[in-house]
Amino acid sequence: MVIGVVDGPPDTSHRCLDGAGLHVLPTWWEPPTSYEPWLVEHGTWTASVLAGRPGSILPGLAPQCRVLFVCPPAGQDDPSHPISAARAVEELTEAGAAIIQVTPAFHTASDDADPMLKRAIAHAIEAGVLVTAPAGNDNGASSIAPAILPGVLAVGAHRADGHIFFFSNHGPAYHGHGLTTLGEAVYGAHPDGGIKAQKGTCVAVALVTGIAALLVSLQRHLGQAPHPQAVGDALLATTRPCTSRQAHGQPERCLNGYLDLPAAAARLFPCLPPLTHPQ
Repeated sequence: MVIGVVDGPPDTSHRCLDGAGLHVLPTWWEPPTSYEPWLVEHGTWTASVLAGRPGSILPGLAPQCRVLFVCPPAGQDDPSHPISAARAVEELTEAGAAIIQVTPAFHTASDDADPMLKRAIAHAIEAGVLVTAPAGNDNGASSIAPAILPGVLAVGAHRADGHIFFFSNHGPAYHGHGLTTLGEAVYGAHPDGGIKAQKGTCVAVALVTGIAALLVSLQRHLGQAPHPQAVGDALLATTRPCTSRQAHGQPERCLNGYLDLPAAAARLFPCLPPLTHPQ
């Protein structure tokens, strides 16, 4: 099963990625460029969460999957362009990705997005791909593409104590196709060879992407036709409501609710013994 990721370029020399099925596709539409360290750090962290080798210091959520990265250039003051992100999504769709995580976030005041990005996302969804994207870290009711686009599984973030981060975006554009999960103190690989904890909706979306990949892999393992979008639908349909306290008195901050993996697995695989929440 192939996971596609639009993010920074991972440092594949990290010991937890040794032997991982990890490949970086060329951004042929962009001029040659060097990547800023923060972008390499971000991509390396994401890669380890998804593809870290079993038995390593950082085992990933879906280590047997093939992971393809496409890495549009970006800077702190010069973010990735939506047209470049659209090209990246097209490349990953053509490469056979079943799930595509689009990490770059594009602000919009109109709840709309660049036409090329919208077309690329719509084409991927029509091809049966599950598209995931972070809701964004803009302190509330900000609209971020592609998370706001129809059919995209938008992911918000809560703290380790279960309370929603104030920065995790929400609003009408996310209604009906977003969920929230852990976005704090999640360890991943760092390009210096060590590990580092990260937080934010980009952290939360990597966890959801990995969980979705694991569930699609289980579909195949059980002899079922892989159906990434059915997995996304199950994750949305089985979310747990958050409390008013967790949502700071605004339940809409939780989007559809909190990720509930045991409930989603039970919905997808009623023949299997139920999972339980870790204590």
